Amino acid sequence: KNAMTTPTEVANDLKQQHSKLWDKLLNHKFISDIEMDCLPLENFIFYLQQDQLFLEEFCAFLLKARKKTTKTKLRNWFDALNSSTVNHEMQMQRELLSSLGISYLDRTSVKAAPATRNYVFFLRRVSSSGSLVEMVSAMSPCAWSYPEIAEKLCERKSRIKTEVYRRWIDFYASKESRRQVGELKTILGTRYLKANRKARRLMKINFGSACRYEYRFWEMSYHRQMV
Repeated sequence: KNAMTTPTEVANDLKQQHSKLWDKLLNHKFISDIEMDCLPLENFIFYLQQDQLFLEEFCAFLLKARKKTTKTKLRNWFDALNSSTVNHEMQMQRELLSSLGISYLDRTSVKAAPATRNYVFFLRRVSSSGSLVEMVSAMSPCAWSYPEIAEKLCERKSRIKTEVYRRWIDFYASKESRRQVGELKTILGTRYLKANRKARRLMKINFGSACRYEYRFWEMSYHRQMV
């Protein structure tokens, strides 16, 4: 990379290196069935419940990442993302579940499916043994792919009549979601530019692994796989 390369360009390049995987998860049948407004609501409920479990762990991951830096700006960013996940994203999911007749108490009895557990174990492994740059690369596909999925679905939104799908799309297509991704790309790219060769290699590996776990999460949700 030459000195003129911006952090955002570096982040985009990192994503481009995993373009096949990225396209696979962006075009998963779960997503395309929402686009066609034909995804069974049971599948969406299953997904929301599993994602609630995953996001609880994701927040714990963010708090661990926060402890790995002394930079106030970065600590504040992890705090803000954690707060946004708990107070907005998870709250939105609970509201959607409630509108579908699923109470919070029902959700607490939900067990993590294998794909959820595997993704969680991956995050735990990276947070326990990895550096901050490894953690940032491992969390990036999750936060980055959703606004891209929502943007894609927005193009067909007029055909999507199911209200919970429309509300879900609106949340991730919001200016706030896009702003968060912009900040994430800057942080990811900046960390990559400052990293040594070994750290860069680990960042690439983690980014690719996280893309695979994201894909498997959609796959699990589509088939409602509990085994």
